[in-house]
Amino acid sequence: MTTSSHSVPQASTPASNAPSDVQAEEKAAAFNVLADAIASLSQAGPSPVTGSAVRLEMGRRTYGGFDPKRVGYKRFRDFLDDAEARGYVEIDRDRPGDVSVAIPGAATEAGSTARMRSDLWKAFADWNPRTSRFYALDEDRVVTLPTEPAPLEPTRYAELRTKISENPSGFIEIKPISRQQQLDWMRDFALLVTDPEVSRVLTEALKSEHPARYFVVVLRSFPNLLNRWHNTLRERVYREALKWRDSDSRLTSVQINQFPLSAQQAVSQKPEEEEVAAAAKASNRRVTEIPQKHTHDRDVVQFFTGQASKSAAYAGATLRQRLHEAIERMPESELRKICIPVGYLFEE
Repeated sequence: MTTSSHSVPQASTPASNAPSDVQAEEKAAAFNVLADAIASLSQAGPSPVTGSAVRLEMGRRTYGGFDPKRVGYKRFRDFLDDAEARGYVEIDRDRPGDVSVAIPGAATEAGSTARMRSDLWKAFADWNPRTSRFYALDEDRVVTLPTEPAPLEPTRYAELRTKISENPSGFIEIKPISRQQQLDWMRDFALLVTDPEVSRVLTEALKSEHPARYFVVVLRSFPNLLNRWHNTLRERVYREALKWRDSDSRLTSVQINQFPLSAQQAVSQKPEEEEVAAAAKASNRRVTEIPQKHTHDRDVVQFFTGQASKSAAYAGATLRQRLHEAIERMPESELRKICIPVGYLFEE
């Protein structure tokens, strides 16, 4: 991923406001790749996300471009320690072996569905249009390969293309959930947020050049809302996976969940009303008053808060203008029917 995709969206400001420290920009980008990698890995199953798994996922997301030394750290562990100090992650050092990492406050509550298998989750949730996904019936797993063949591509891709061509009935294609559909889910979620200011900020984030990224950045300031979104996304992806399985009799025996939902989890599920109340309590303060722990998140939230305020002001001015124009066109008989608080008739 390039550094520019992680930068704060820019309004029309003088060039002097642009950051001058290239390494600081790359470090901010690396922290955001870190958070995205953890969020993705945490959806795959209930097991803790290890540091080594995160490093591999960051390498995959940056096409091998991530290097701790490039952003000023001797070791990946030093990078994680600084990320924890800045509030990006929480590190569990007490577990044996490799440390585990998590997004602060993002431990999701038990939902109505169990965690999906990681291969199926990535196949449905990753909307990359350049990747084709197939379920290999004989191997009981998802296989992926670039949609378009390329000269000198790795042998494993060429061999897989040959296998699919020679035995098409042994592979069932998986259509990923499109970017547009997932953005629509985000917009629906934003409209259902009970705090109107947070709802407006999320809506503005979804109008940006990188809507999905900035939507999550804003949600990181509200852990309860972030948890709700993770649960919502997991349940919707799960439903799409069920539709896919039900569409072909050959898939009847495919296990979608990594672990079945236990009776204890089902009993401990919180009612929706309590979850909404907890989220409302967390977002009770103004967006700009939430203490973001990392500068990049704070800058992003402030930017979209400003955009939301401008949009609200513009909408109000537009409404007033339309009302004035309508009143000018109305006959006196209709004007007498308008209900206006009497105090406004005597104010100058």
